[in-house]
This record gives sequence, C-alpha cells and structure tokens, in this order.
Amino acid sequence: MQVTIQTKITDEKSESYLELIAEVLGNLRGKLLRDLLQKKSQKELKKQYIREGLLARQYNSLEKDVKAAIASAKELRKLNIENIKERIQNRKKRIKNLKAKLKRNKKSKKSAQEKSKRKKKLLFDLHQSKRKLASLEHKREKLEESKLSICWGTKKLFLAQFAIEDGKSRYEDHASWKKDWRKKRNNRIFYVGSKDEKMGNQNCQLLGNQLEIRVPRCLEKKIGQYIRVPIKFSYGHEIIAEALKQKQAINYRFVRKEKGWYLFLTTERREPEIITKKKFGAIGIDVNKDHLAWSETDRFGNLICFGKKDKKIKLLVQDRRSDQVNASLGDAIKKIVEYAKSKEKPIVVEKLDFRKKKNAFVQHSKQYRRMLSYFSYSKFLKMIHSKAKREGVEIIEVNPAFTSIIGKLKYSPIYGISIHIAASLVIARRGLNLTEKIPTRYTQCLAEHRHRHAWKQWSILKAVSNRESRVGLGPRLLSLRRETRVDVTVLDSPPW
Repeated sequence: MQVTIQTKITDEKSESYLELIAEVLGNLRGKLLRDLLQKKSQKELKKQYIREGLLARQYNSLEKDVKAAIASAKELRKLNIENIKERIQNRKKRIKNLKAKLKRNKKSKKSAQEKSKRKKKLLFDLHQSKRKLASLEHKREKLEESKLSICWGTKKLFLAQFAIEDGKSRYEDHASWKKDWRKKRNNRIFYVGSKDEKMGNQNCQLLGNQLEIRVPRCLEKKIGQYIRVPIKFSYGHEIIAEALKQKQAINYRFVRKEKGWYLFLTTERREPEIITKKKFGAIGIDVNKDHLAWSETDRFGNLICFGKKDKKIKLLVQDRRSDQVNASLGDAIKKIVEYAKSKEKPIVVEKLDFRKKKNAFVQHSKQYRRMLSYFSYSKFLKMIHSKAKREGVEIIEVNPAFTSIIGKLKYSPIYGISIHIAASLVIARRGLNLTEKIPTRYTQCLAEHRHRHAWKQWSILKAVSNRESRVGLGPRLLSLRRETRVDVTVLDSPPW
C-alpha cells in the first residue's frame, strides 16, 4: 500500500537552492519530452544528458517523470475520444427524436397556432443539435489525427503571451509574461528511489531532521556538491522509520505552490489487517447529491439502527470549489469509516459509473444535468477505499440495480423510514448476499410474471409505481398495502 506524507519547507536559503535546481531540471525536462516524443534512442539520450551535467540516477528520475506525463496524456486522449464518440451517438439519437416529434406535430389535433409554435421550437432545437453534432465530429477528427502534445506550465498561460499586443492580457510586456511562464514551468523536482540504494534513494536522503540532496554536476560550482534542507514532518514518523528500517524505496517530490515549496515523500506501507466481519452485519451507504443516507444491519440483514433525518451526514458539493468538495467528502467518509470500525462491520456501497450518463446530457433535463455535474461519486469511491484500507475496514461494492425501488416498496412502509435510508438498507443486505423477494401484498400485480427472475418482477413494479401519485398510497396499490411497523433504534444524535 502506497502512502504519501507532506510537509512545507520553511528555510529561505533552501528555497533559493531548490529554485536553481528546479530551473535546470525544468529546462532539461522540456528537452527530454521533445526527444522522447521524437522516439530517439534512450541509451544515446542518457549519455547526452549526463554530458549536460546530470548524474545517471538524476536522469532516471527525469526520464520516469516525463514518461509518466506522456503515458497520462495518451490515456487522457484515448478517454476523450471515447467520450466524444458516445456524445456523437447521443446527439444523433437526439436528432432522430426531434425529427420524429416534427412528424407527430403535423398529425397533431392541436390548433394551427399551437402547431406552428411547436414546430418553430422543434426546428430551432434540431438546427442547434446538428451544429453541435458537426462540432463534435470535428473535435473527434482533430483528436484522432493530431500528434500528442504536452504543455509544461499550462496551455492557458502559454497562450497569454499572444494577447499582450491586443491589450487583453494582464501582462504589460513579454518579459513579465516570460518570468511567470518560467516560474510556472519549472515548479517541481522529482527523485525516484530504489530499494537497492542507501536509505532508499541515492539522490535524496533523510538524515534526522535534514534532507541531504545531491546537486546536479552543472550547479556544483554555484552551490556545492550537496545541500541540506531542514525538514519537520508533523505526522507519519512511524511510516518513515519503518521504510528506512526495511530498506524500502522512497520517492521525493518537491513542488512549488503559491505559499512556497512543499515536499511529498512517497513509500510503501504495510496494509493493516481487515478487522471487520460480515458475520456481525453490515453498514449500507446510499450516496445522494446533498447527504449520505446510512443504515446498520445485523448478520441476518435486519435493520437495527439509522440516523434521524435532521442528523444525516451532509455533503456540501454543489457550487463548491474542488478543495471544498474534497473536505466535505473527507469529513463524511471519516465519520462513517470510524463508526464501521467501532462496530467491526464492513461498509457496503453501490458500484456506479456516471460517465455514460454525463455523456448523454442532451437526453436529460436541465435540473438532472446540474445534479450529475456536481455528483462526484467516483471521487467518493476512491476516497472511501483509501480511508477504509488504512483503518482495516472492508469495502464491498454491489450492483445498484433496483435498490431504490426495493427500499421504496418493501422497507420504507414497514419501518417508516425515508426512501434513501431504505435504499441503504437494501444495499447493506445485498452486501450480505441476501435476496429481495416481492412482498405478498404486491403479488396481484405480478400474476403473469411470478415465475420470472426477481429483478424482472421489481422492474415491472417500478413501472407501475412510477404511474402512481404516491408510491404505496395510489389507488392501484392502496388495497395491497399492509399497515405494519417495526421498531428500530433511531439515533437522536450521530454515533460519532
């Protein structure tokens, strides 16, 4: 298990040395990127860059950094092409539907004025959809035909130089732009480690409260062969001590941010043993756009406790910056993981992927598109897996099929709980490999489908319930509902 420990560098003299090293390595990084994209011989490149003032291990670090950027850019381009192709298919479906609506509008029995107004709106939507389709196809062709390109220092800042003459740039002249460009471009230093090297890294070694860094040979006359940077870690001392004791590889990355230079130490960490067991039950989580609904079950899948509506775990993600979203998700995940650890029960979540739905934005309403744009489920999954792994809590991912409709029709009326909490109960039960049969009060709706798979029956019930004014209380299902309640533990305050 890989772990990264961060700290800020506060010594001004060390920061000036890091600026010099970053400038040299940044210039060489740009040259190496060009050479690798031109597919030059790597053996010859290594000899060439050693002659320019790098050590062999320093070149290896630089090469690994650049190759990682190239691999990332290739994967991103591949993903972008797939996304654009899906969006093209969805746009074509949209155009086909609009044409069908135009035909139906002709045969409509509405007044001529209403038909004319409807036709005008449909023709406008059709025109805009065709324009968007042409734009997407042009983007796809450009991505498939263009060569791979990477811009160190961001493309936005690079293009800012061309707006100086027009007076639309915040820079007065090209010299001021170039100063910012170089600072942004040369903002990091990377030293790759290896387990067969002394203290896990040949170029950068932790000696007590100091970090000894080997200076590139081209800078030895200016700042010497080694520099020592005072370092103080506020956490992770045991992890670092264990890595040094076990002679593990340690990677060091220096990054300049707005408030100065930061050090990121990355190494391997022994994974803690899983302490949660399914024989005690499970905790199910239903993630919504503004809160986490959760419920706890025993080993038989019976609901034993849940949080009150006014004590739910809030998720503040809409109209927030990325760092605020991460903080909100982190706080919510910390609470639920610590609770699961105290109960020694695994956490069950849905295995969802909203990528295809986001590519099909054109088929959804404005409110639904807004909700999907802010819904960071993939980030939530990544963060909860990371936190749970560190705490020894097992995460079980289950199929999300019909969890909401099962909770809506089966458990919400029985326990008197909200649909979201009922859905989290279904998720927890599914993590325990328990099945969900159709309640007897709904069997009248399924007389001709009773021998089909349970999920097929639930899909039929879903179609029926969507036509009712209120699920469980509509005229068709009212006679089938039984007034039963089961007492469970309702927590007046969260268990954390």
